[in-house]
Amino acid sequence: MGCCCRGPRPIVPDTVPRIVTDVAPPRWSRVNGWSKPFDPFQVVVWAIFLTFVLAMFCVFIPMLPCEWQYVTYAVTSGGFVLHYIAYVTAMTIDPAEASVRCKIYGAPRPSFDRARQAHVIQDQYCSLCDAIVSMKAKHCRMCNKCVAGFDHHCKWMNNCVGSRNYWWFFVSIASAFTGLLGIIAIVMYILIQHFINPEALREDPHYGAISSQGTWLLFLPFFPVRTKTLVVVSIEMFVLLLASLCLVVITYLLFFHIYLLCNGLTTLSYVKRDSEQASKASVLSSNLPTGKQSDNLPSSARSPQSGRHPE
Repeated sequence: MGCCCRGPRPIVPDTVPRIVTDVAPPRWSRVNGWSKPFDPFQVVVWAIFLTFVLAMFCVFIPMLPCEWQYVTYAVTSGGFVLHYIAYVTAMTIDPAEASVRCKIYGAPRPSFDRARQAHVIQDQYCSLCDAIVSMKAKHCRMCNKCVAGFDHHCKWMNNCVGSRNYWWFFVSIASAFTGLLGIIAIVMYILIQHFINPEALREDPHYGAISSQGTWLLFLPFFPVRTKTLVVVSIEMFVLLLASLCLVVITYLLFFHIYLLCNGLTTLSYVKRDSEQASKASVLSSNLPTGKQSDNLPSSARSPQSGRHPE
C-alpha cells in the first residue's frame, strides 16, 4: 500500500544541464622507466638479458680453449656492463621538460584524450601540464607529461626517449648490436665443435675425472653440474635462435636511428613526414580520373609506408 501512496515523480525539464560523467579521470604522470606498472616488453628485455649473461658465463665461455677464456671473459663483461649502464641510464633519466618536471609530480594531472582533444600544446603552452614548453616538446599520452625533444615512447624501456636521454638510448642499442654479434659467433663456434671435435670443448681440468664422453659440466669452474649432450646442444640452439631474433630487431632499430641522425630527423618527425606524404598521395589519387589513378602515381605513393614507429 505504501508504494501506492507515493506522489508522482517530478519531471526534470530538458533545459536543466546534465553533468557529463565520461570525462577521462586525472592520473599520475610517470617519472621514468621505473614507474609502475612495468611494461611487459620491459620485463622481456630483462629476462633476455639475464638469459644471455647466465648462458655466456656459466655454459659457453668455460667451453672455449683456455687461452681464449680470459680475453673472452674481459670483452664479454665489458660489453654487458656498457649495455647495462646505457640501458639503465636511458630508462632512469626523466625526459620531461624542465618547466614540467618541477610541477607535475605532486598530484594527478588531467589525462590526454585524443577523442576529445586534437592537441594540448598551443603557442608552446601545454594546457595539461600547465607549463611553457619548447618547440620540439610533445605531450606523451603514455607518460602523461611533455617530453623535451620528443623522439618516441619506448616500451622496451618503459620510458620516453627525448633530448635528455636519446644518446644513452642510442648507445644501448649499439652495444646490444655488437654484443649479439659476439654471442652468435661464440655459440656458433661451440655448436660446430660439438659435431666436429667435441674434445676441444672439454679442456677444463674438471673433465679429467669424467670418463663418459656424453657427460658435460655446466656452471664451471666453481659449481660444476653434470648434464647430457642433448641438454647442452638444446641450450646452444635455444640461445642461438634467441640471439638471432634479437639481432634482427636491434639491427633494424640501429640502422633506422642512424638514418634519422644522418637526416636530422626524429622518429616523430619521420612518422609525420610519412603520414603527410601518404595524405598527399591519397588526395592526388582522389582528384585523378577513374582508371588513371594508379598509372599516374609514383611508386612511393602507390604503397605508402605505415605511420607506426619502430618500437
